[in-house]
Amino acid sequence: MHNYQDKERNENKDDKASDLSTVWQAQPVNDIDMSAMKKNLSSERKKQRLFIIIDSLAFFPAIFMLYYFWGELTVAAKIIHVAMFVTAVPLLIYQLWLRRIAAFSRDSDTADHLQKFTKQVKNNIRIAFITKHSAWMATVILLAFIAERLLFGELSPERVTRLYVILGPTCIGMTVWYIWANKRQKRFEKQFAALKKMARDA
Repeated sequence: MHNYQDKERNENKDDKASDLSTVWQAQPVNDIDMSAMKKNLSSERKKQRLFIIIDSLAFFPAIFMLYYFWGELTVAAKIIHVAMFVTAVPLLIYQLWLRRIAAFSRDSDTADHLQKFTKQVKNNIRIAFITKHSAWMATVILLAFIAERLLFGELSPERVTRLYVILGPTCIGMTVWYIWANKRQKRFEKQFAALKKMARDA
């Protein structure tokens, strides 16, 4: 009797093991979607090339204005402008360098697509970090310009009012800019984690 019961238990265990094996083998495999990866990298390539052009061209008006009005600036204003360019130029070069992977990438195999896209997303985190902190830096620079004008400039009450009118919307705009860049940074961090997991599971 006991032998019969033991045999029945063993058969039940074998059936359960077989069922679990069948269920396990039926699980879908998360393969890398090659077409989606190519599409993502192609889209990223276009975006980064556009950002490179915008970032580069944005400097020319500033350089022209500085050259044109240099003789009319006070010593304090010149110091602020030089400090701004000394800070901004290396940051611009660094951002252009961070955009290089996707901007100048070429079609390759799946693994290389995943690797390049992952590296660019990691660089996007750094770009978003720089963008986020450039918001409060721009506000500080504007405050420095306003302080320079108030201390060294010959300002009528109307011009003083205009300076404060400029300051208000700029502070609001830079706050929105900071929040937007911070959200982008967090989104890229999540995307980077997902891509690393995808690479491990591949």
